[in-house]
Amino acid sequence: MKPKLIVIFLLMVLLPLGLVMWLGLRVARYEQEAVRDRFSELLLQELFDVDRTIAQFMQQRESNLLGLIDVESPDAESLRKLTRSAPFVEQMFHLDATGRVLFPSPTDQLSQAEWDFLQRTKDILIGKNLIHQSQDRPIERSSQKVPSPPRPQPRQARQSVQQTPSPAESGSQPVRTHGWYTWYWGRGMQVLFWRQDALGNILGAELDSVRLLADVIGLLPNTDPTATYPLQGRIALCNALDEVVYQWGAYESGSDQQPVVAKPLQYPLNAWTLKYYLPPEQMAALGGFGTYLSLAGAVVAVGLVLAGLAVYFYRENTREMREAAQRITFVNQVSHELKTPLTNIRMYAELLEAGLPDEDEKVRRRLDVIVSESQRLSRLIGNILSFSRKQRHELALHPRRDVVDEVVEAVLEHFRPSLKAHGIDVTLDAQAGQQVQLDRDALEQILGNLFNNVEKYAASGGVLNITTRQRDGRTVVTVADRGPGIPHVQRERIFLPFHRISNKLTDGVAGTGIGLSIARDLARLHGGDLVVLPTNEGAVFELRIATPPAPEGEAP
Repeated sequence: MKPKLIVIFLLMVLLPLGLVMWLGLRVARYEQEAVRDRFSELLLQELFDVDRTIAQFMQQRESNLLGLIDVESPDAESLRKLTRSAPFVEQMFHLDATGRVLFPSPTDQLSQAEWDFLQRTKDILIGKNLIHQSQDRPIERSSQKVPSPPRPQPRQARQSVQQTPSPAESGSQPVRTHGWYTWYWGRGMQVLFWRQDALGNILGAELDSVRLLADVIGLLPNTDPTATYPLQGRIALCNALDEVVYQWGAYESGSDQQPVVAKPLQYPLNAWTLKYYLPPEQMAALGGFGTYLSLAGAVVAVGLVLAGLAVYFYRENTREMREAAQRITFVNQVSHELKTPLTNIRMYAELLEAGLPDEDEKVRRRLDVIVSESQRLSRLIGNILSFSRKQRHELALHPRRDVVDEVVEAVLEHFRPSLKAHGIDVTLDAQAGQQVQLDRDALEQILGNLFNNVEKYAASGGVLNITTRQRDGRTVVTVADRGPGIPHVQRERIFLPFHRISNKLTDGVAGTGIGLSIARDLARLHGGDLVVLPTNEGAVFELRIATPPAPEGEAP
């Protein structure tokens, strides 16, 4: 099998197979991403459920605080009593309509806890930021997916106070009479609740951050080591510094592992985040094995189909090649079988023609036909045998001592009766009379094909001009006619095997279409070429062959 066909068959199989694999991998990747997205939504829904539970707790705590601070004309003693009675309250406070701190007032005698409260809230209460920022605070912050927003980092000095800026809201917000306020002190988030009465006074309470965290953790599930979980995952609650304050689940995640999904809690605990961790191998297995198994099955199926098609085309190609080889072999064998009897017929016809009396013209004309047709059949068989040898890469020359002009005259002598019968006048300008090395049979076959073409296609011109020239070990033979000529676009195509000009020039003209192809191959094998020269009338073929001088004393 030829390498070109092997490459074609490989491309027939590998290119479609590669395209199928590429499309399959894209589809598998999209399917895997879709499965992971759906799975992430399920995990996120679980975080939403936990967040909803914590939000309900904060709503209940808000109701408790509204009832706790519903006090008319509060004084310092009553507020201290309320602080002691509510375990989840760190400190009560009271502001007038102008924002002046009424309790715990810096001018009064205060406990250490009350002084610490003033220190923590000096930028909120004394700086009057609570009144200004509380009116802009939204009722509830909408939940969002991962990644959670970056947390503000508190300074190391505990005396410094940082505040959480309120989120920007489009449009006007209704004036609120109560709500939450968060800010950062030291390493923790502080939360207070405030309520404003009709006169503009504010009464509120700071939540105990430790108790708040403990209450929130108390709402979360525990890890049961004996339970069987459908997913070997872990959920972590992280504070504003992204530190894990509580976690549950069977999976132990690494410190540098990223969560699959994360969700900040609703306001006012929006600085805390819920994160869901899963083992990497469990995420990698989502949609992977089944999808890639299906892809592998599809690729194998397509590969088998393509391989089957390739085998089928290979068998068809080799079958046609075998049949063609058988036909060529058959024609070659028949040609060989015909060559011997045809040579005898031609030889005896020529002998008979030479021995006839001159006055027996009728018989001589009939013998001329026999000789001419046997010569034409000999040329046809010679072309077929040469073409067969070329196909088998066995075409070779056997040069010996000879004269080009003698070969030309000998071939022309065979064609003279036929050319004369077609009304073609022949002129020969012979100037290649040196003894040179050449293959007489190859030159005779080349010239025979050229003269035969003039006889078949250029008889209407009535002229055949032949010139021979020799110089520097090369011989040039020009064969010109005045027939219809050869179109410019066909001047190279006529040398292709089995190609014939498809116009009125060839209509009704028989031939194999291999004569010029064999002539050019023999010319090139003889160290030269056969070309069509440009001309305004008829066709001009130029034969160039290498004819080195023959050594002295060599027998012809």
